[in-house]
Amino acid sequence: MAETSISKLQKQYDALYKKSLEQSKLLMDRKAKYLLLQENYKYLEKTVEDKVRIAVEEFKDTLIKENEELKLEIVKLKNLLHNSSVNGIGTSHTPIYENKRIPNTREGSCNHKGGQLGHKKHKLEKFNDNEITDTYVHEVVRCKCGCKDLMDLGLEKYKDELDIDIRVKNIRHEFHRYQCRECQKEIVAPIPDNLKEENQYGSNLKALAVSLVNEGFVSFNRTRGLINGFTSGAVNMSEGYMVKLQKQCFNNLTVFNNDLKIEILGEKIVHWDDTVIMIDKNRSCLRFYGNEYLALFTAHETKGKEGIKEDAILANLKKETTVVHDHLTHNYSDDYEFDNAECCRHLLGDLKELNQDYPRTWLEELSKLLVDTNNERNEYIDNCILHFETVYINEIINRYDEIVLGAKEQNKKDFNKYYGSKERTLINRLIKYKDNYLMWILRFDIPFTNNLAERALRPSKTKQKVSGQFANITNARYFASIRSYIETCKRNGLNPHTAIIKLLDGNPYTLEEILSNKKTNVSD
Repeated sequence: MAETSISKLQKQYDALYKKSLEQSKLLMDRKAKYLLLQENYKYLEKTVEDKVRIAVEEFKDTLIKENEELKLEIVKLKNLLHNSSVNGIGTSHTPIYENKRIPNTREGSCNHKGGQLGHKKHKLEKFNDNEITDTYVHEVVRCKCGCKDLMDLGLEKYKDELDIDIRVKNIRHEFHRYQCRECQKEIVAPIPDNLKEENQYGSNLKALAVSLVNEGFVSFNRTRGLINGFTSGAVNMSEGYMVKLQKQCFNNLTVFNNDLKIEILGEKIVHWDDTVIMIDKNRSCLRFYGNEYLALFTAHETKGKEGIKEDAILANLKKETTVVHDHLTHNYSDDYEFDNAECCRHLLGDLKELNQDYPRTWLEELSKLLVDTNNERNEYIDNCILHFETVYINEIINRYDEIVLGAKEQNKKDFNKYYGSKERTLINRLIKYKDNYLMWILRFDIPFTNNLAERALRPSKTKQKVSGQFANITNARYFASIRSYIETCKRNGLNPHTAIIKLLDGNPYTLEEILSNKKTNVSD
């Protein structure tokens, strides 16, 4: 039976109704999603606002911290204008035509200038009567009333005066001919080697020139002028002749310098250091090896390992020797057998310098530990106690470890972008070379500092300030050799001027004679 139009409409209605229900359901689902999206939007909007606010606060804190660090950096750079080269290079690299700006990390003293309270006053004592060489009587010409008729009633008081009189001596040496009455043979008095020329300078005058150049650090030109002035123009020694004197001294010291090297190689403790000198506008090197009684200086055109090898000191030191130095890492080469002791005075300077740039508690704590322990050691030595107790040594070492390891953790936790690397480098050095920095605690014969070597090299800086640079490496080596002789003599109580006279006469003190004088002084 054919489907009626009503049934068709019913089916269409049912289909549309079903579709309407589906659309209503879809609409409700989408409405629910819309409401959910609205809630998510509100949540995200609030979350984003919170995150932006937190990010802004954190960025603000970062900017404030960086601003404070930059302020510290500005202060440091301003200080560099007064304390060191503005570009941060070492003072040894300062060009010869620029003035050095040297930072001073030493602690200032509260003492006033001049003589200190309780210090014995140094003054000239009165002469004994048998010491008087000249007497001057001071007379009164007239009385205050105008009368000139005065009676001498004798000595009222006297004052002594110590002075010198530089007198030029034109000496003529006569060599007579003699005849033996027995064999009739004629004999002429022999002429010494120092009187070969028709006229020559005497030993005292030559020694004065050598002393001014090598002990007074005066230039050849100014030495010539000084001697000319001392002698009221009677002596006009040429600069070329002074160079010849330097060469003569150098040649006469060949045996002495060889003996000095051999003696240093047998020492238990050797200090060494080097410094920059200028030779013909180029940076060169003056090096020192020695101890309280020995002083060897060497000069080289460069500061490299070639000069150290040429000196032939470090490579030939025994295993029992301890070398004291200012953290010269070259010393830790496998080519050497000796022990290394680090200079703690330099370490204190490094700690203070970092503390000025980037104040840290551990820097002050370690400095105090080292200084207090060294003071304690000095008291022990003054009381003839030559070692610390084992318990005390362990306490010091443990405290050192505690400070340094704590500093390492602090550096990792609170790393500073400007000074963190510098701090970390210092901490790593303190860990790696701990035994070398603390050797003086275990052995009282090991010094706390390497100041002995620094003091030995300091005159070379004085020479550069007074005389300028060396003309060539040859003149620098003359100076180094003569300084070795003079300084070794002085360290053993010998008069340098007398030593130079003997040197110029071709008969310098031998090292054995110099060291025997030390033993004599010690026994006295």
